[in-house]
Amino acid sequence: MAAKSNGRLGFGPQKYAALHLILGRWLRLYADRSKDYCYVTFGDTELRDIFSILFVDRNLARSVWSYETIAARFQLAKASAVELAGCGIRVNVQQATVFSHRRTSELPHIFFVDLEGICAWGDYDLRFADMFQNEIIREGDCLLITSHLGHNRGANAIRTHFSGEFAVLGIDDTNNKNIRNIFRRAHPTMTLFKALSKNGIQSELALRCFGIAKYRDGTPMGLYGYTVMPGKTDLKAFVKDDNIHYFDVNHGRVCEAETF
Repeated sequence: MAAKSNGRLGFGPQKYAALHLILGRWLRLYADRSKDYCYVTFGDTELRDIFSILFVDRNLARSVWSYETIAARFQLAKASAVELAGCGIRVNVQQATVFSHRRTSELPHIFFVDLEGICAWGDYDLRFADMFQNEIIREGDCLLITSHLGHNRGANAIRTHFSGEFAVLGIDDTNNKNIRNIFRRAHPTMTLFKALSKNGIQSELALRCFGIAKYRDGTPMGLYGYTVMPGKTDLKAFVKDDNIHYFDVNHGRVCEAETF
């Protein structure tokens, strides 16, 4: 999304409403309230997510890391970090990708990977695979991912890219409408399963999607919430879990998987 003329970003309130909904669901279902957390954010340049987190529970951000790859946004993040320092919160701002993050404490982590593109194409499966393999993302963590819900490469590209996953799921891939619906609500989920499968880690970690919120701040986006637990990840259960709640932020209502 293009930056405004004053140098600030054009993200509106809908993204943060989605973040609060998904984070609230994780807090209700999976958070260990007896522990402090390390909060790691990527791409949320103005660090509004951290201000929001501090309002909810300061223990969720006892240690904070912010990653930016674009120089101008890195400078904005540093300015926001100065403001947070005035609140007693030290933010480690890095001009790098979140996929270069290394754990410096044993605190459980909350990762907010705020992507502007689509979490399916490119090498996202390889990047997340490295994070799982090197235990950057591990048991007890929360993973939040934003992904663009607008333009995609069409049903044929989706069908080819996720052919193995569709076969396991038993999906009729001749139905283009069905293909697009599954892609829309589960492409980050299937990408994470690809990542786990790269090194056979799907038999060592249990990932569970607990909520997805769609919103529009200029462009249609989705925010996908995952918890990481001991156990195994079964693709069918991962994608078709009845525990997944869907929410339409702009219309302010729960929605069904089929209409997401």
